[in-house]
Amino acid sequence: MTSKKDCAKRLGIYLLIAFAFGALLIVLRKPMESSQTVSFIVAELFCASPAIASLITRAVTREEFRDMKLHLNLTGNLRYYLLAFALPCIGVAAMYLVPVTAAGHSSWLSGFTLTNVLACVMILAGQAALVSVGLLGEELGWRGYMNQKMQPLFGTAGTCLIGGIVWGAWHFPIDIANYLAGSGTLRYSLETAFGRLALLTCFGVFLMWLTQKTGSVFPAVVAHFIYNASQNAVMMLLEQGNIPEDADLEGFTGTFEYVPFLIMGAVFMVLLLRDKKKTPETA
Repeated sequence: MTSKKDCAKRLGIYLLIAFAFGALLIVLRKPMESSQTVSFIVAELFCASPAIASLITRAVTREEFRDMKLHLNLTGNLRYYLLAFALPCIGVAAMYLVPVTAAGHSSWLSGFTLTNVLACVMILAGQAALVSVGLLGEELGWRGYMNQKMQPLFGTAGTCLIGGIVWGAWHFPIDIANYLAGSGTLRYSLETAFGRLALLTCFGVFLMWLTQKTGSVFPAVVAHFIYNASQNAVMMLLEQGNIPEDADLEGFTGTFEYVPFLIMGAVFMVLLLRDKKKTPETA
């Protein structure tokens, strides 16, 4: 069994490499602004950096390329894939629909017809099957490697909390690069970054639970993709409704946008801790 010292060493190397790729977004900001090719290459490297970092770490520390959780493991786990699809959709929809309805603007939701919703679900399902593999670059690193190295060091709760903060902080160079490029104020960039920390920490608990229950990173890949894509789907349905042009949807969500995923994080933290009690780790 890997010692805690080895886990700490490998975790440190992994994080150093992953965050070094993030720094490229700031260092190469000017070339990215002047060249679409450079922008595309750097952006793709950044997105794939967690997976690249995990592979490099395995190589330099002579760790075997086993237990990378790259098997689909569909047998007996279909319900987890369905949950990975459905729960982020529900959570993202709640972020907008509940506060809009509570504010007395249910007429704005006229675009949410059964036909429109089913069409969006079918589109998301097709995209999840074909496109979400691109997020393997993140999940192979975060859930498939980082969380596995953190758990012996910090336990289940500590891994979820620290891992979520690390995952959110990894996105921070995006906000800084956008600010340096003149997109928004520094305050807005910081608010976005810290809001993401909260959301990803909560959502990361669900992704970790999926990975542990299935022994595969692919349910987390699906859930991650649906979390991203369903936001566009919900906005598209809202735009088909009777919404005034001057309506501020972000103003309606406010702090409520954290509630669905805070609940999700709490529920799956309880499930993770319960599962750990059923199968205690050996020292």
